[in-house]
Amino acid sequence: MIRPNFVHLNVHSYYSILNGCSTIQQIVDSAIKNRMPGIAITDNGNMFGIMEFIEYVARINKERHEKGKKPFKPIIGCELYVTKHGSKEKKNGVKDRKGYRLIVLAKSLIGYKNLIKIVSNAWTEGFYAAPRTDRKDMEKYHEGLIVLSGGFGSEVFTHVMNEDMTALDDTIKWYKQVFGDDYYFEIRREADSDLSKDSPSDLMIEQGKVNQVLIQKSKKYCVKVVATNDVHYVNPENLAVYNIQQCILVGKTMEEFDTDPLRFRWLRSKREMCDLFSDIPKAISNTMEIFDKVEAYDIHHTPIIPPVSIPDRFKSDADYLEQLTYTKAKVIYGNPLPEEVDGRLQFELEIIKKNGVERYFLFIQYVVNSAEKELGALVGPGRGSAAGSLVAYCLGITKIDPLKHDLLFERFMCPDRKMLPDIDLDIDADGRSRVIEWLEKKYGKDCCAHIISYSTFNTRTAFSSIAQVKKLPAETANAIQQAIPMYFPYYPKTMDNTIRYSPELWKLVRSADQTIQYAICDTKLLEGTIKGMGVDASGFIISDSPISDWAPVCVQDDPDVASRTIRCTQYDGRTIEETGLIKFDFLSLKTLSQLKKICERIKVNTGKDFDIKKIPLDDTKTLELFQRGDTEGVFQYETQGMQQYLLEFHPTSFEDVVLLNVMYRPGLMENLPLLIKRKKGESKIRYAIPNMEKYLKDTYGILVYQEQLMMLSRLIANFNSGESDNLRKAVGKKRQDKIAELNPKFIEGGLRNGYKKSTLEKIWKDWEYKGMYTFNKAHAVCYSWLGYQMGYFKANYPEVFNQVMKDCS
Repeated sequence: MIRPNFVHLNVHSYYSILNGCSTIQQIVDSAIKNRMPGIAITDNGNMFGIMEFIEYVARINKERHEKGKKPFKPIIGCELYVTKHGSKEKKNGVKDRKGYRLIVLAKSLIGYKNLIKIVSNAWTEGFYAAPRTDRKDMEKYHEGLIVLSGGFGSEVFTHVMNEDMTALDDTIKWYKQVFGDDYYFEIRREADSDLSKDSPSDLMIEQGKVNQVLIQKSKKYCVKVVATNDVHYVNPENLAVYNIQQCILVGKTMEEFDTDPLRFRWLRSKREMCDLFSDIPKAISNTMEIFDKVEAYDIHHTPIIPPVSIPDRFKSDADYLEQLTYTKAKVIYGNPLPEEVDGRLQFELEIIKKNGVERYFLFIQYVVNSAEKELGALVGPGRGSAAGSLVAYCLGITKIDPLKHDLLFERFMCPDRKMLPDIDLDIDADGRSRVIEWLEKKYGKDCCAHIISYSTFNTRTAFSSIAQVKKLPAETANAIQQAIPMYFPYYPKTMDNTIRYSPELWKLVRSADQTIQYAICDTKLLEGTIKGMGVDASGFIISDSPISDWAPVCVQDDPDVASRTIRCTQYDGRTIEETGLIKFDFLSLKTLSQLKKICERIKVNTGKDFDIKKIPLDDTKTLELFQRGDTEGVFQYETQGMQQYLLEFHPTSFEDVVLLNVMYRPGLMENLPLLIKRKKGESKIRYAIPNMEKYLKDTYGILVYQEQLMMLSRLIANFNSGESDNLRKAVGKKRQDKIAELNPKFIEGGLRNGYKKSTLEKIWKDWEYKGMYTFNKAHAVCYSWLGYQMGYFKANYPEVFNQVMKDCS
């Protein structure tokens, strides 16, 4: 028997927090395994997982296209809570908490845009116990949307159960008038249509009654019926973890909570759904009618860079950026500019122009300049690879001269690839708050948003929740909890790995106690699922139009101000930029707050401003402090282990201070004894190829920085900028396929330059292993500079330093 095609249209992922336990990947993979042509994601009141959904399906479809298969269709949706009265109005003097469940699907790009408006407004304007949608919004943003009437908790379900046929008719007429043929009756069956075959729950009986009424009303109002299953987990075996989630959600134990109605909510196969609705085949085929209505549309967008005002005399952002850069460069380096500076600026500006990101640099410069001069904030010297840009340095975005420290622009922006730069800013804590407020005032609160983050159950929190839900004996719960390490060095941090590396837990697992066995098994199922929401510590979005034009918005508790909420994007930091919105990272750094207070104290004592940018890199007292290992309280250098190595290494320059900061890390740390011997002249430095000394001399012949790897590949094998950057990424992430792809090119290039094959193979093998531990030099210099500044104040202003550190502690 050939069964008709079918797609699920009411599906909840683990982004329906504590009301769904399957990941987006598990849901999509299961639908494909069951030969379904697509699937919808309709999480409770949110669109948190939609961009991840779209991105994952895009990867799947790329593979399907290569195999000659039809693309799998993602259907974007949401289960809304719709109020009949205004979502902000009061009923009998009290805010109306009621929100009827309703499935809404976006069939076109216009529909998607309208859906994100509806969902955003539900959070920012209608939130009361849950994000509630106003019927007025449904009417205003109806274009491009398909609506399913909903199941338990929906308006039609409620009216049928209350036997209020007048209210039911009014509801149907309203939705039919607004959505026309895109309004469908949703019918469900928890089990076989012959309820005598299974002991029916109250919900099953109620659903059967509602189905009968809706089938009758379907003929009267010409509204088609569609079969759904209210999916909350992928396989029947996942019921256990879903039951646990529900208990956590309502704060009850398994003994107290009736889990029986939840047992039919898995992602049924096409065969199971067709069998379940064999007497109503149209309910199955209508899912395909909806599937066919949904267009293939793209929700991605090119980068949306916030606008920046430029003087009228300039024709473009590029002209203004060039003039601003050269003006400031001449102040730093003199006029005329040295040839090296001029050449580097021309090189960088050409790449910036090629990528069309002039406005990005102007915006960051505007923020940094305003933060420092108008808002009194202390902005850090740089973070990440941006310090490799001379343009950024001349604009005052970074405070480290990349020419002086041999930093590569190509580590920041690859000339051979079109890309958006990523410039992160460290700001003192108070200053960051003022910068955020200033941006919201400048661009408008609707055009600004923080970025949501999600917390997941780890092994400890998962077990703790299970112990409460299942009322485990205190002795048993405590034994297992104590056997799970608080800090766990192995990745991923799972119960399986914990069992492997915790002897105490291994003994408990091997015991015959079934209670323990079940608890361990449940912990494995629960860990990794989402348990709550938060706010990304640094990410901030600024747009030239309301954020909800591009991505759904929600509200979260402000982590810094009690009893205040802040707007956040519903897509997290991994996916938000796919919408075109740019994530700007403004990080609060405690060290900058300390430096700022030290400078303020010095001004009080001396009556003069102290410019920390002018601290000399060869200050004798500071270098002696590092040589003594007297670095308690000094950023990046305060651990006892680091202090001991400072004593042994005896840094004699700022470059040495940077080097030790990088070497005191996993992977590189094993070379510290060799580094110390070479520094003292006790071990001879040997180079596989003599001219490698050009890039390895400052690190005593040891490969330490990513920039060294890039430059050496160019020197030895004539790699271009793109190839050297690909090599850096490949060895850093242990991408064996990419490493193997680049190897022949390296060997061939080296042979052409006259080097022996055996020597080249030895170098390559060395890079494969050691390259993964190399570090970004630009970031290392910036953060070591902050540590050096702290060391300078400790050495030269010890009383002020100690007082500030005491106050901050």
